[in-house]
Amino acid sequence: MDQVCLVLPILPGKTEDARAFQRELDTERKDDYDRSERRIGIPKEVWFIASLPTGDQLVAYIESPDFNGAIKMFVESQDEFDNWFKRRLAEVTGVDMNNLPPDMQLPELVSRYEA
Repeated sequence: MDQVCLVLPILPGKTEDARAFQRELDTERKDDYDRSERRIGIPKEVWFIASLPTGDQLVAYIESPDFNGAIKMFVESQDEFDNWFKRRLAEVTGVDMNNLPPDMQLPELVSRYEA
């Protein structure tokens, strides 16, 4: 199982919008979110907002049997919900999931503990 942490800077003044985006995922968009995650192969996704001296960060912990395959499917998807998700994410972070920066790197896993 791939375990991935995605860290995206929240644009200045967009922290409350980031919270609203996540609330939408947990409420009125929950069924669409579930359908999308199942379709692309992500059984677990947990989102956090981290407040740092350099600014707020949107942090996602994601588990997938094939994260690279799942992210490729998501990036290429033209599904209505997936496009809404990508648009909302771009509004709060400035990251366009339809055109990921070629030099974008995921955080490096440096330690893992499991009982």
